[in-house]
Amino acid sequence: MSRENILFSAVGLLLGYIIAFHLVVHLNQGEPASAARQAGAGVGSQGVPTNDVKDRQRLVSAAEAAAGEAREKPEDFDAQLHAGNTALEAGDAEGAIDFLTRAVQLRPADTAAVVRLGHANFEARRYETAERWYGEALRKKPDDADVRSDLGLTFFLRQPPQAEKALAEFRRALEYDPQHVPTLHNLALVQMRTGDLAGAESSLARLEKLDPAGTNLAVLRRELEKARAAGNDGAKKGPPAG
Repeated sequence: MSRENILFSAVGLLLGYIIAFHLVVHLNQGEPASAARQAGAGVGSQGVPTNDVKDRQRLVSAAEAAAGEAREKPEDFDAQLHAGNTALEAGDAEGAIDFLTRAVQLRPADTAAVVRLGHANFEARRYETAERWYGEALRKKPDDADVRSDLGLTFFLRQPPQAEKALAEFRRALEYDPQHVPTLHNLALVQMRTGDLAGAESSLARLEKLDPAGTNLAVLRRELEKARAAGNDGAKKGPPAG
């Protein structure tokens, strides 16, 4: 995400985008169970909440059991899908890709399996491959705003970023669902990142009306103010000396 650093030179601002995008991706795909934190959870000796450790162990055990069953039943679609899903929940994106690929081979018309394979590749940062599977799912169901929003992110998060393609997918998703909160969130972030602060303000205003209790609104608003401040500072200082 460094190609357009000329727009925003502050490292902290760029880091904020990375954090915000991480949050948005999980809004679309569902928060990983291993990231869930319960109120009042204890803290282990390494500073890790004990409930998180137990959840992690439970997820890994479930993934191992599902993987064993899937290997014993290579022609069983449900076993492959279950193994892929549990591997993804346990944070093993590469393992999930193997099982979900097999599931899609067994039942290529199953759109849910195709989308999950896209998610697994997304989590593995194989954005071009994720694009392929999201595109396949959208050919069957073009009005799926969740999948189209994730498709947009595959364009923006790859190196180098393809911001215009990302923006086009976000806007198309909003044509199908004008009130799709994750897409508005993504759109605002990319608009900020590309210097369209007026557009980002408009998207954020729509988002605040639709989801006033959204947990990421403060992050978005703060990043927009930082982007404005960076732009103002640049204007005051003038162009760098040649």
